[in-house]
Amino acid sequence: MRVRNAVVKLFCMRLTPARRLALAVLAAALAAPGARSDEGVPERVIHYEGDTLTVRLTGAPVTDVLDELGRQAGAEIRGQVRDPHEVSVEFDGVSLAEALHRLLGDQNFALVYGNEGRLKSVRLLGGPQTAAAAAPAPAAAAAPPAGQPSAPGIMDAFAKHAPIAVAGHLGEALGGHEASLLQLFDLSVHNADPTVRAEAARIVIGTIDTDPSLRASVLAQLNAMDDAALGAFFRSMAGDNAQEVAMQIMTTARTSEFRSKASVVLQQLRAGG
Repeated sequence: MRVRNAVVKLFCMRLTPARRLALAVLAAALAAPGARSDEGVPERVIHYEGDTLTVRLTGAPVTDVLDELGRQAGAEIRGQVRDPHEVSVEFDGVSLAEALHRLLGDQNFALVYGNEGRLKSVRLLGGPQTAAAAAPAPAAAAAPPAGQPSAPGIMDAFAKHAPIAVAGHLGEALGGHEASLLQLFDLSVHNADPTVRAEAARIVIGTIDTDPSLRASVLAQLNAMDDAALGAFFRSMAGDNAQEVAMQIMTTARTSEFRSKASVVLQQLRAGG
């Protein structure tokens, strides 16, 4: 009431310059709470439907986005975000793979689908433990130099490949009779069962060997990396199983370039480089 009476009194008095200034200051003070309430909380939209994602986010933790995706899809989020950060981004109806590339940056991931194409899990690859293992290497070796392709490029090539029929241990591990190349790759480097890893790796390597387009794409990406970057790439993709993967390529691949690169990587890993 006192503030209101002061305003009325100022209106009734002759508006000298000093009084006009006082009135302006008082009006601004009275308006401020209303202005703040109008701003409200930033809009946060996270909507998953039909294997597409729509988001409108301002300063949202990327871990919150993944948790909400998992809740809506009924899927498990496995692994850890390598670089927890906040995202401010907006897009509508983007394919899930592309959306996650935008949200996660250069961290790799695999999408695992169950029966009837339902998203079963999102597996985050190359988490904090892998990054720590690579720490002793020189800073320039931790990632491909500017202009060189990164792991997501190879994952994109895998994602475009048609589903592959699976059976036996792989079918049991996946809960189905077919799998994407990304799913098989994920099994080959992260499954706890060495038999499953070996079977999955054999199919992944054989598929790359026998598919000319895929083979050319993967080779182009690998050839653009120097030896140090290639070693870092294997560590980030396979973690503790990097040596096993390199050895599998050396003994299974029919393409000589793949065997040669795997040999270089294996030497680096054994030397602790």
